[in-house]
Amino acid sequence: MSAFFNNPEMLRNARIQLRPGRAIAAVVICAAISLTTWYSYDSGSVVGSAVFNSIAMFRFILQLQIVVLLIGGGVYELLSVHREKELNTFDYQRVTRLTAFELGVGKLFGAPALMYFIVLCLMPIALFGALHGLFGAIQGHAPILLVVEAYLILLVGCIAFHLLALVVSMTLGRGVSAIAVLPYLVLVAFTSVDLFATQNSYLDGDAATWAVHQLNPFAASALFETNPRFLPLKDIFFGVSVPHFTVLMALYVTLAAWFLLAIVRNLKRDPAVYELYSPIQAFGFAIYLNALMLGFFNWKAPLGLPIINSLGRITGFYTLPPLLVERPLLYNTFWLFILLGLVLLRNREQVRRRIKTLGESAASLWAAFWPAPYLVLGVIVVGIAILELIRTYRGLTPDQWNWGLAILNVAFIALWVARDLLYLQWMGLRRARRPLFAAVLYLIVFYICISVILGVAQTYAHPTVRAFSAALVPSGGSYLDVEGWTAHSQLWICALALLAAQVVLFALLQWLKLREFVNPAVETAPVIATRKPSLMSR
Repeated sequence: MSAFFNNPEMLRNARIQLRPGRAIAAVVICAAISLTTWYSYDSGSVVGSAVFNSIAMFRFILQLQIVVLLIGGGVYELLSVHREKELNTFDYQRVTRLTAFELGVGKLFGAPALMYFIVLCLMPIALFGALHGLFGAIQGHAPILLVVEAYLILLVGCIAFHLLALVVSMTLGRGVSAIAVLPYLVLVAFTSVDLFATQNSYLDGDAATWAVHQLNPFAASALFETNPRFLPLKDIFFGVSVPHFTVLMALYVTLAAWFLLAIVRNLKRDPAVYELYSPIQAFGFAIYLNALMLGFFNWKAPLGLPIINSLGRITGFYTLPPLLVERPLLYNTFWLFILLGLVLLRNREQVRRRIKTLGESAASLWAAFWPAPYLVLGVIVVGIAILELIRTYRGLTPDQWNWGLAILNVAFIALWVARDLLYLQWMGLRRARRPLFAAVLYLIVFYICISVILGVAQTYAHPTVRAFSAALVPSGGSYLDVEGWTAHSQLWICALALLAAQVVLFALLQWLKLREFVNPAVETAPVIATRKPSLMSR
């Protein structure tokens, strides 16, 4: 513990964040908030009993603490490494005697030190409301453990989100810090959604597509919703009911370990050759995320449109065909492996160093397919898992299921991911200021233009054109049903072969680019024309 509190980087950040003027201002503001909140709930301005008001006051302060530490601390983490790069002081930190782990821990707890201090300043009024409300709410049974769980969710969850923000800050280039704040806020907003909320409005939760409650630290506040019995929240993981607190702790700890691994691997490296994970580690991380997605999917839900009676009440649900269950899951897998591919992309400096180290083997035809092998293998593994889970939980009927079509869907997604990532890898090796940004922009423009053209031309009405247009925009395969596959299976196999040919084409283009690194063009000095001396000069 003494080594933790004596961390030089953490002490340096703490001195910056907790200067006397800032600390005193934080104490005064927190005292004013605490007194105002206590007066508002105690004076009866908030309608309800004293017990209810105490619990409501605790929830309000807890939510305020979550906002301060999760959002405020996350913004400080996003700026921690990036700010050092802007000030040209990050290189001095990289050459210190601190290990990457010590430097990362110092930034993790030092950068948001002021936010931790504000949370501590709000603890007295929070504990007063919690203990008063819980002791008065249930005679002889005060769930103090609930308060402990809430603050564990707050602390461990914020650490996980801060580690993610630190990874993003580490990888940001100069002048783009503001760009990272908005995606972080979007992530916080998305994980605040209770995906299992439909269990209270439909048929005992059977209609919920995802069997998991909100995943960010705001879940701590949901433990104290206006329920006199304080029933624990439950999630469903592969059909097994698990306490939501257990799920959150497992998620936060494992995700924090993955993010910490990326920090330790790269924080003291040259930013030009950052490699967040090794190929095997990145592959494992993608499989881990897919396992979470498939585990929290509500396999027993009907997943159909509701049946509404004449009184406007939901009496049941139409069951979707298994193929319409497979495709959304495959599209989720698509985005997760796109994320994996972006982690595995190599820049010019990384390729140049690999060629210096490995020689010709780093520019072989097999190397030109990078990172397609990991992506294709990962999609196939997850695709097989999806098909097996559908067979186990959903049941298969011949009129709604065809194994050939199901395998075709997996193959289309695998080659689609490989094609787009090979294109981005090839474009990323060009000599340009921000080649990857330009490549993504061109890809977006391509998809928009092709989709507009295909939509205006109404190509989906003709089976042949629809099949070959899916080779350009593979999402067009989602319109294929069992009957269409049975009648035109050869057309779709040809479309799949055309998509595979595009993968080979971009691999060859990347191979030509790699050969340029092996045999760089010899730059000749410009020839300066000399003028013969004239007779007058003689």
